[in-house]
Formats: sequence, structure tokens, C-alpha cells
Amino acid sequence: MSPSSQVRRPAARNDQPLVKADALSRPNLRRAALLLLGVYALSLTIYAPTMLRQVGGGENPYMDDVGEAQVTLNVWGTLHHSGYPLWTISGNLFVSALRALGVASEFAPTLHSTLWHVVALGIFFALLLHLSGDLIVTAACTFLLGLARTIWFHAVVPEVYSLNTVFQLSLIALAVWRGIPIYRRLMLLALIGGLGVAHHRLIALLIPALLYAVLPEAWQALKAQPRRTILTALAALATGAAGFLPYVYLPLRAQAGAAWVYGDPSTWQGFWHEFTGAEAAFLFRLPADLSGVLENINSTLRILLAELSPIGLVPCAAALVALPCFRRSRRVGTLLWLVFGAHLLWLSALHRVVMPEAVAMGMVVVLMLALGVAWSWLGARVRYISGLPLAALNAVVLIATSTEFVTALTRDPIGVEAIAAARRIPRAEGQAILMLPWGPRHTAVAFSIYVTGENADLRLVKHTADLAALSREGALYTLRDTFYRFPLEWWRAQLGAVHLSAPALGVVQISTLPQRTSDALEVTGGVGLASLRACRAEGGYLLDVAWAAVRKPERDLSVFVHLLSAESPVPLTQADSRAPVYGWYPTTLWEVGEQVRDHYWLPMAANGTRIALGLYWQREDGAFESFEARQIALSEVRPCE
Repeated sequence: MSPSSQVRRPAARNDQPLVKADALSRPNLRRAALLLLGVYALSLTIYAPTMLRQVGGGENPYMDDVGEAQVTLNVWGTLHHSGYPLWTISGNLFVSALRALGVASEFAPTLHSTLWHVVALGIFFALLLHLSGDLIVTAACTFLLGLARTIWFHAVVPEVYSLNTVFQLSLIALAVWRGIPIYRRLMLLALIGGLGVAHHRLIALLIPALLYAVLPEAWQALKAQPRRTILTALAALATGAAGFLPYVYLPLRAQAGAAWVYGDPSTWQGFWHEFTGAEAAFLFRLPADLSGVLENINSTLRILLAELSPIGLVPCAAALVALPCFRRSRRVGTLLWLVFGAHLLWLSALHRVVMPEAVAMGMVVVLMLALGVAWSWLGARVRYISGLPLAALNAVVLIATSTEFVTALTRDPIGVEAIAAARRIPRAEGQAILMLPWGPRHTAVAFSIYVTGENADLRLVKHTADLAALSREGALYTLRDTFYRFPLEWWRAQLGAVHLSAPALGVVQISTLPQRTSDALEVTGGVGLASLRACRAEGGYLLDVAWAAVRKPERDLSVFVHLLSAESPVPLTQADSRAPVYGWYPTTLWEVGEQVRDHYWLPMAANGTRIALGLYWQREDGAFESFEARQIALSEVRPCE
């Protein structure tokens, strides 16, 4: 390290903090500010291509709540348990301001998380500079922290965990910044801790470390001024409890008739259910035996490896182990161990209550703090030791792996595709009711209803709705992938008799009475073709097919849709289905005279000249029997309107 970047300090006694309280004032503050701005600029430049700019969606657990957050922060709504009112209030204010400036409604909630991430990195920078006094090490570790996979992810999507990191770092900073008088520290810890625990209960994992940090001073203060100390402690308890005041937002918004309210916080029972997270109570189960604990620990280690890479985790872990072994860093090392250990204990016992990668974010912060302290300590004593080349290599590895991981999540098209499918739902038959189970498709369509308004004429319901009553009020629809979670048997349990049809690509209509036709030409086995229309769109061909049961179907038939060349019967591309209606409606379930609409998307290919459509079935000997219903020359196919 250069002498200008290193702050020299006398050795501290075992009962002293690692650094004196004025250490942050010793480096060149202008240089520190410029370095921090440089870290921000470089980090945000790297993040920019991965930021969520569309409606969120995806089956990965990382994306479970992103779409819901996008809706909530645009309409002053409320989130799922445990409500996160502080994050929601600040987010709605921030998003409202950005939208007034012309920022897209899909992108503005992302920037709210980015803002909290920037604040967290700033606190980390100040804290590590206070502990180490080394500008170069502080800047390097701050930059590396921002490249950790899950920390990066939560900086570029609307989620609550960047604010978690702000609270965690703020509390650790207060714990080690011993230049602040004990009475003021107690009040600040209570204020930030109360707001933090109210925001996310995991902040309570810092309590053992905070007690370790303040109890010796608090005990000395109690002996010196018992009355003042007791009054301060009582005031601190009240201040901490006041951190839960933002929860009044939930019932107030529910009673005001907000467009998007999770559960029913307008009643005491509903509010308490959300406040306590009772919906997730089934996850609070300890491992059955030691092997379960060991598996949880092993999973946690794999998470940390993914977050920091082996290049980063090994020196971080070595630093965390070493710090308590040296007198100069014993207090800070012990405090960091208490934070790390509390998170590790949680993940060992209750690994799946909260997404484990999100819990591990607190462990990553601690590991990087430990690395920074140990790195600066070694650099001050062994001049030829420099971790910068290793840090640079680790940064390259993290950028490569995290970019790929985060981009795959933020560019997942599920949400966008769900909105497009919802637009295709017929509106001509009166009220269109769309049932989508809670998840990324539900929240994406909700965004198109409550935020952009492009599907405002749809009525969106969840699987818990009274579908039997709704089917009498209007036409009931869902999207094709719903049947993976709720198959035909489930719909029968809700509605009794069920008949399916696909009136548009990706859309399924669920009816208690069949659509009927008498105009169909039998293809095979009692199933006929009533109509076929094809059109050309960018990248492929859309087929609108109407099948019909001219008599009771004899067997379950599959559908083939092939793009063929003039020279060969081998398909260039295909859109086969094991049954009509995206494979979900076997032909043996059809009534005589029932008409079943179906849609197929057939990709284009060079040399294609014709489309063949038909039915097939597999004999007991494994051979297939095919029955062509129609061929269409591509020269006859017109562009879709």
C-alpha cells in the first residue's frame, strides 16, 4: 500500500475498539469520496445491462415476488406477509416521483432497490474505512461486495433485501463506532433496530452481536449513572417498538380501497395473519436429524461459494477465522463472528423459511468486512503482500458468473408472454374472467390491468375464488401452463362437468357446457375437422383449428402439425401435441357433437412449402398410425391481421 492510502495507528489494547473514533477523519476525505463515486460508477455501469426493465416473471424462486412488487409500488398497494410497509411507502413515493419525470412504470420500481443498494454500499465503505483506515482496500472490498450474485440481483430488481442490507450495516456500524456516547448509541440502535426488525424479522439475528458490543459500556454507564441509564433503556425500548408504526399503512390502504391489497389487513384477524407471517408457518420445521442439519450447512456453503467464488470465499473465511485470534482485532472479529454465526445457525435449522440465498447476504457482508480488515492489517506489516491481483481476478470471475445468472432472470419472458396471452382472450362474450394462480403470471397480468391498463377489461382472480359462481357470471379462462399445477381433475372438483377449448394461442376457456357443431368431416376415430385457418406472423405460422366429435371418440388421439418441404415428408419444424388444447383435453372425454377450438404456433424454416395437419395414435406394438386432415400451401397463407 502507498503511504498516502494507509492510516497509521498505535496498537490498541484488548478492551479497545480496533480503531479510534476519529479514524475516518484522518484519510483524505476528498479522495475517499472520489473513490466511492468511482465504485458507484463502475458498479452501476456493470449492473445496467442486467437491470429489470420489463414486467418481471419466471419460475426461479428469486423472481417469486418481483412482479408483485412492481404492481404494489405503482398503485400504492400492499405486499405479501409480513407487509414490508416501510419499503412499500418509500417505494411508492420514489416510483411516483420517477414516473412524474417520465421513467417507465416497469423500470421505476427497480431503481428504488438500486437506490437502497447504493446507500448500503456507502455505509459499507464508511464502516470498512473506519475499521481499516485503508482507502484502496476499502474501495476494492466495496466493489467486490457489489458483485456477489444475490446482492447484485437485489440491486437490479424491485425486492426488499437491499434495504435489509442497509439496516444490517447500519447496526454493525453503530456497534463498532465507539466514539458515539453510549446513551446516544442505545437510542440510535433502538431506532434503526426497531425499523429494521419491523421491515424484516431477520434483522433480529444481529441482537447477540449488538448486545456484545454495547453491554460492557452500558454496564459501566449503569454503575456511574443508574437513573439516566435506566431511563435511556426504557426510552430505547419505546423507540424500538415505534419502529412498527409504519404497519398502519396496511389497514389504511385496505380500508381506502386500494387496487392491490394482499390478504385482508382491514380486519384485526387479517392484519395479524399478515403481520406474523402465519401463511408461512408450515415452513418452520427443524431438521429431523443431524443429517438434515449437515445438509443445510452444506447447502449454505454452496451458496457462499456461488456468491463469492472459491477465489473470494477462501481468503474471506480465513480472515473471519483469524480476526478473533489477534488482540488488536479481537473485539471486531468476535462481533463479526456473532453476526455470521447467527445467520449460519438460522440456515442450519430453518433453511427454507426465507430464501436461503437472501439470508446468506448478511453472511457475505460479514465475510467481506473481515477480508477488508485482515487485508489492511497484513498490508501494513508485510509490504510485499498485495491482494489486488487476486481481488481483480475474483472480480472478473464474479462479473462473468453473476452477469449470466442475473440476466437470465431479469430477461425471462414469462411475464411479458402472460400479458400478451391475456390480450388475446376474447372479449366479445361479455365479462372475461381470467383465473391465474398466485405467481409470476398472475402478478404480470395484474400489472397490465392496474398499472398500464392494457388488460383493464379483464377480471383477474386466483385459484381460491369461487369458480362455480364466477362461471355463471361470465366466460372463464386461464393460460395453458396453469394446468401443470391445476389439472383437469382439479377443475372438475370446482365446477363439476368441464369442457375445454383454446380460443386463442396460449389461452384455455373452461366451460360447464360444450360448444357444439354439426359441420365436421371425420378424420379418424370419431374426431373430425370442422375448420382450419392459417396466417403468417414474424417467425412462424399461426393455425386456428376447430376439431369436433362427429361420434363418440374411440381412443385418445394426438395432433401433428408439420412444416414440410417439397422434397421430403420429414418435417422441418413441428408443433405436435399429445392431445388437443395443448395436450390437456383427451379426445375420449368429448361429447358427441362437441366442438373444440385449438391453436398451434409453427416456426418458420428455410425450404418450407406446405403445412400438414392431422391426428395420430400409437399402437400396442409401438408403431404410429397417422391420419392427415389437411395440407396448406404456404403460398396461400396470408399475414396475420
